[in-house]
Amino acid sequence: MATIILELTEKEAKIYDEAMKKADETAVFLAGLSHADRLDWLKKRQYPRPISFEREIGGTVYTVNAHFSEDAETADEKVNRILSRNIAL
Repeated sequence: MATIILELTEKEAKIYDEAMKKADETAVFLAGLSHADRLDWLKKRQYPRPISFEREIGGTVYTVNAHFSEDAETADEKVNRILSRNIAL
């Protein structure tokens, strides 16, 4: 298996460490919930409406709307596909 090494600045490393700590705390919290409680917790934290915004650039107003396909590949599937295509294992 290939190893990927990232070199981070001190600030980037601090942000990464904080994010990983929060992710670990959240995983431990969620592991202690029942399946139904875990689904309720996740539903309460979903973005409540489609992600969209407007920006004016040089006198032109651009509207951006994000739509997500239920059939799209997951981030994990996409990373694995990209890695398997670009790295000879």
